[in-house]
Amino acid sequence: MNAYDIDAWLGDAEATDEQRAAIQAASDAIGARWPDPDMADSRRDALNAAAMVTLGDETLEALAEAWRDARAREQAARAALTGAIIASGGTEVDLARRAGVTRMTVRKALGKG
Repeated sequence: MNAYDIDAWLGDAEATDEQRAAIQAASDAIGARWPDPDMADSRRDALNAAAMVTLGDETLEALAEAWRDARAREQAARAALTGAIIASGGTEVDLARRAGVTRMTVRKALGKG
């Protein structure tokens, strides 16, 4: 993003020149971190968080806590899915199709992988 893009992206948000420069630097670093066009969502999410922290609307600590909470929920959901796969029975292919996961995920859940 160039300076014009940063201004357009910020819209009505008030930012000092230093904050705009910091957001520009973050944008450059984030673009280098995720250059693949398929990673646009990750770049967007990272830039949003960088801007919120830079502008004082969010903190690193709060975002880290949200990430830890999300990981805990993911682990609980994975355990629940594993239990459901084990309890459901059927072929690996059928279980994978029904659960929307790969056959290797099913094999792992069944203790075969």
